[in-house]
Amino acid sequence: MPTNQEPIKSLWRATAITAPHVEKLTGELTADVTIVGAGFTGLRAALELAEKGLSVVVLDSHEPGWGASGRNGGQVNPMGHELPEEIIDHMGDVFGPRMVQCYANSANELFALVKKHDLKCHATQNGWLRGAHTRPSILKIEKLAKAWAAHGLDLNLVEGNELHKMIGSQAYSLASKVSSGGSVQPLSYARELCRVAQEKGAQVFGQSQVNSLQQKDNRWQIQTDTGKVTSEWVLFCTNAYTDKTLKGLKQSVSPVISIQAATRPLTDEEYDEILPQNNTLSDTRRVVYYTRKEENRRLIFGSVGLAQDCNGNDQIRLQKGLEKVFPQLSAKDIEFYWGGKLAVTPDGLPHLHEPAKGILAGLGYNGRGVAMATLMGRVLASRVLGTTKEDLDIPTTPYGSFKLRPFHQLGFPAMVKYYETRDKLEEIFSK
Repeated sequence: MPTNQEPIKSLWRATAITAPHVEKLTGELTADVTIVGAGFTGLRAALELAEKGLSVVVLDSHEPGWGASGRNGGQVNPMGHELPEEIIDHMGDVFGPRMVQCYANSANELFALVKKHDLKCHATQNGWLRGAHTRPSILKIEKLAKAWAAHGLDLNLVEGNELHKMIGSQAYSLASKVSSGGSVQPLSYARELCRVAQEKGAQVFGQSQVNSLQQKDNRWQIQTDTGKVTSEWVLFCTNAYTDKTLKGLKQSVSPVISIQAATRPLTDEEYDEILPQNNTLSDTRRVVYYTRKEENRRLIFGSVGLAQDCNGNDQIRLQKGLEKVFPQLSAKDIEFYWGGKLAVTPDGLPHLHEPAKGILAGLGYNGRGVAMATLMGRVLASRVLGTTKEDLDIPTTPYGSFKLRPFHQLGFPAMVKYYETRDKLEEIFSK
């Protein structure tokens, strides 16, 4: 498979704005900051730093947005997986409340960024619905909604006929609605971040795989096959596509496959019936379903999968899920399938690391990557610009270790099947 192309037929690649021009790094450069990874995190950091007048070089092994940033569902979901109190208990009284506010404000921060720079990425902020797929999960939704609303998130519950009209089906009887949620065309969003960062002076290079990192004369040298960059700071923004360049970082997260399908363009009747207010929608399944409409009148439907190619059983999972949530559609209506990797952390929270002076890494968004990866880019830039560790929105921590990471990867298909079976049994026995 050519490494510079999508492995599958992605709707985002078919409909995204034209990619910004980037060249392969050749020769030697000196900069204030080198950023490894041209996804949401790296490009937001590059934009922030370039705006402040720093010289910035961004290196990507493929092209801007090639990884998870250009393959995800494009949902901007501003809420953590856990109760705010659980996050505070885990992180403490200083950084716990800050992390809660990071989640609560993350969508508004992204859409403000889009507006500020006039990013052409079909940004829509019409709210995020999260449906309870069983009666027990209704209690979970109600508990989460009450707790997050108490921490300032604009959130309310929707149920019954009102919800059925908002979704266009009777798949869920109750859902929470976060008003600040929404969506973007994710690959267009990444490419626009790249464009604006370049306009501010950042140099972005593609097809420039980083081979080594070494310190020399109190500065860091990044080496690729055809070039080298020397800088005071190096930021690793590679998330689930992290390799072994920065020792220990890869072991701190575990990759999970997210898969998606896109339908043919909906008819006028279907378009008016399904998600008529253009909300995004996800649910409480362990093997989650998530869906939304996009600019070209297609419906996107996603879940957890087994391979980035999104074939075989992955396609069947999406087909069955689509028909369950929207029985007015079927497998024959699907025209695109694709997938990508996201990174999960043992505690379900994003991680910020500073393993050595001048080295930063931000990763691990646990399925909230569009909003939180964007926010992490700002936090990384803030640290470079002089904010102390104590004053950051996210704490800098030592590497954690996904102790069962090899088992997690080898056993991932079995785990997905196990969770899928539990979801089905809960649906059966909670009726």
